Amino acid sequence: MKKVLIIITKAPYGTSAAAEGFRAAIGIAGMDVDTTIVLTDDAVFAALKGQNPEALGMKALSEVIESAKEYGARTLVDSESLRKRGIERDELVNVEIIDTEGFADLVHDVDGAIRF
Repeated sequence: MKKVLIIITKAPYGTSAAAEGFRAAIGIAGMDVDTTIVLTDDAVFAALKGQNPEALGMKALSEVIESAKEYGARTLVDSESLRKRGIERDELVNVEIIDTEGFADLVHDVDGAIRF
């Protein structure tokens, strides 16, 4: 089975980059491709609990993480990005946390990667 990595680096709101990254991940996972999403840099804010972006006319990306799981995509969050932003594990929805070494290993273990 092919493996694809979707790396999302952009903040969850303000541009369409993060939402498009999740959309691509769900589409790829729906084609029975082993799909992993990694949130790094400001994209880690997408995994925060209690988001309410309705005033922006957007759906909370934390909910989209759950949708991605339904299609078989797993979502990982970069531990270093969390640390730099002062975000604790208990502030996040149900995601896995990956360290720098694990992220590097993951990059070497996939057939392709797409960055948003």
